[in-house]
Amino acid sequence: MKPPGLQHETASSGLKPLNLCGFGGLTAMAAEANGWLQAHPEDHTGRAADLNQYWYSSATIATLVGVVREHVLRVHHGCAFDCAFVSTPSLFFSLTAAERAGCRLLEYDETLCSADGCVRFDFHRPTALPQELRGAFKCVVIDPPFITRDVWQLYAQTARHLLPEEGGLLVLTTVIENAPMLAELLDARPNVYLPSIPNLPYQYSVYTNFKAPLLDSPNPEVPHDPAAFLASANAATASEAEVPLKGAGHAYDFEAMIEAELRRQGAASA
Repeated sequence: MKPPGLQHETASSGLKPLNLCGFGGLTAMAAEANGWLQAHPEDHTGRAADLNQYWYSSATIATLVGVVREHVLRVHHGCAFDCAFVSTPSLFFSLTAAERAGCRLLEYDETLCSADGCVRFDFHRPTALPQELRGAFKCVVIDPPFITRDVWQLYAQTARHLLPEEGGLLVLTTVIENAPMLAELLDARPNVYLPSIPNLPYQYSVYTNFKAPLLDSPNPEVPHDPAAFLASANAATASEAEVPLKGAGHAYDFEAMIEAELRRQGAASA
């Protein structure tokens, strides 16, 4: 399969305008997302800790879902399904029931896999999926539980498996240090908009392989300077994206990540 490649949408693509103001806009989307978040508090104890489930804020969920709605759900395309939400349950469950009917959630957490449209997914077996899903999606959204290259290589296999031969749209979230790696693996680049993940001790970026106007503006929830983040992406190297892991469950080495974040912030303010 060809790499996903940069996707361009024009007036002839059948794109329907998305109303992002007033009723049905981002504020209403955030309110819907908040209901799911309240019903599913993060759990980092016992066996749940190995899952590394950290939720986006409700406003960030609204923005990322808004991107999918604008570029996928409101676009006429020839794929069997609209979007595969891979390890992103908070986004999938913030869609309406009608929208979820054309999408699928690929998720390992059994407590989240009982709803319609959910497919059990283990990233260690990146293409062990129902045959009907192969090449069937216009878009793939990914937020892996871990940030290292070996994990992203597996998720990249999943993305290529789910998208058609001619490629499709990608929305990805991970640390800015992974910018060179995601450019190499999936031809994706970081955006100005920085997602809020309130309980994560370091800052993520949103990567896409297409132009998304909703991601062109800073996120008021996040205090970091997006320009500094994008500059650090240009300076990053693939080796810097490799972050030590520890534990049988492949949990993050939080101390290493916090130290890296402090170094990045210090370099940005120097």
